[in-house]
Amino acid sequence: MAAKYITIAREIKKRIISQQYAANEPLPDQFALAAEFSTSRMTIQQAMRQLIVEGLVYTRQGQGTFIRKNFLQLSQWDLSGSDYFGATKTWEHLGTVSSQVVHFELRFPNEKEQASLMINGDAPVYDFVRLRLLNGEPMSLDSTVMPLNLVPGLNKTHLESSVFRYVQETLGLKIMGSYRVVRALKPNALDMQHLVCEQTDPVLEVEQVIYLEDGTPLEYAHCHYRYDHGGIVIVNNG
Repeated sequence: MAAKYITIAREIKKRIISQQYAANEPLPDQFALAAEFSTSRMTIQQAMRQLIVEGLVYTRQGQGTFIRKNFLQLSQWDLSGSDYFGATKTWEHLGTVSSQVVHFELRFPNEKEQASLMINGDAPVYDFVRLRLLNGEPMSLDSTVMPLNLVPGLNKTHLESSVFRYVQETLGLKIMGSYRVVRALKPNALDMQHLVCEQTDPVLEVEQVIYLEDGTPLEYAHCHYRYDHGGIVIVNNG
């Protein structure tokens, strides 16, 4: 589960991108935001520092915190390299996020999957591939492996909406974070078919393991993104 200041920063960022705050007016002051989010002023200060580092806001001494005029130039498709909370949450402020199931099966894991998920070879896993779309436009092609015993009852409805919502809200599992490796690749046949890219177009691959609160691996996945649909943003808070 993300720290509270991160959750607050995400909400304020969502409001900024959707233009709920006037661009020529300061944001609500820290006392008002602390009251709204039922938290301390220190937590609000941490959230604001996060947004400053991301390049969305700046402060003027004695006048408040303002939205940068060029914030819309930042790619709205960019992904955080520091944490992960699912495609639905990542892009929901931009429109309708949907999924098409390309492949689904129940099988036994190979050696790499066993090591990544910390399971034995006789522990069955879900193997599914989904095309993720934003407002009907292809955004990513995700190949995911999940242990059956952690996510019982996974069905097509969950795959077409939000697997993470099912995991968190229905099964009550808490996600702690992720380990991610980012690399550029040549597109494979599935990429060219579903991401509508050419053989000469690079794709951005994120290989990741998502962990539950107790450190148990929840999923091992390879997510492929179109080269022209944003990048990975790394925020270093020092």
